[in-house]
Amino acid sequence: MQKSSSALLVTALLLGCAHHRNPAEEAMVSRGDCKELLLAADASRAAENPALAQDLATGCAQDKLTALVGKSTPADGLLWCGRARAAGAKASCDDKTVASLTAQLRPRLKVGPPDASAWKERILESALRELVAETNLSYDADAPDVIVGRLTIAMDHATSVTVAVVPDTRGKTQRVPATQHRFTSRAEAQVELSGQTRVLRATDEVHDTTWDAAPHLAVAAKFAPDVPSIDELRHRAALAWVRALAKGLAAAPPESVDLSDARGCVAYGLALNLTAGNSNAAAGGAGHAARIAACEQLLGEPAGAGIPVP
Repeated sequence: MQKSSSALLVTALLLGCAHHRNPAEEAMVSRGDCKELLLAADASRAAENPALAQDLATGCAQDKLTALVGKSTPADGLLWCGRARAAGAKASCDDKTVASLTAQLRPRLKVGPPDASAWKERILESALRELVAETNLSYDADAPDVIVGRLTIAMDHATSVTVAVVPDTRGKTQRVPATQHRFTSRAEAQVELSGQTRVLRATDEVHDTTWDAAPHLAVAAKFAPDVPSIDELRHRAALAWVRALAKGLAAAPPESVDLSDARGCVAYGLALNLTAGNSNAAAGGAGHAARIAACEQLLGEPAGAGIPVP
């Protein structure tokens, strides 16, 4: 009898907390427009009415959320995923979708040494300048968002025995003993990711083959491998390292990210979630109050909605 009374009490409480839609909300749910529903859910959540927020967000069907995210920019897509999650919608974005959007976000970040007077990393600066359109990373020795140590690049030349298929003097192909050359450039530097200093590494390789003359087969010798210069190989390793850095920063953006555009605000929200170990931390208002308020305004979020990212 006691268990039955407890169950009835829980049921009564749930019914008492249930939201009864007004005509405008009923019409909104009937339309099933995910954009409309999730924005309204965000407003309800900011007004501290989570029951209404969840009720409205649940009207967004999974296929419609997927379609909305699919036609959005990476920043907007992450916001739609985050709004659905923050409101407790049944529809959601899977981990693969979130990871893909995050990798494409590319917020504006400045990379530089811990001390501007210590050294000038010209090879890193050159690589960042070449890849700025791809990564949105730039070099700033005075006020970097991302601190990196000195970039070191080591070269390695290894050979192995192989057989090459080469043309003879008559244009026919011949098989001759040969040497395969592998030139590897390895770049590494310390970088601060998620509040921890890590060693980030990247490599670039080029290959070519040489062989001795084979007079009986009318094959002329190729004595030297045809590969780029040492300076070019070092530059290619630096480019590979910058791409690895961009990938690492996509997974772990710094909280110091520039907030002048939507990408920066979304990255800031992702950083807050990562630091807190909670996917709803940024939507719950975690972070620096002034920065959160600035992002709410930039993103068109109602005050108190935080930065809803997954």
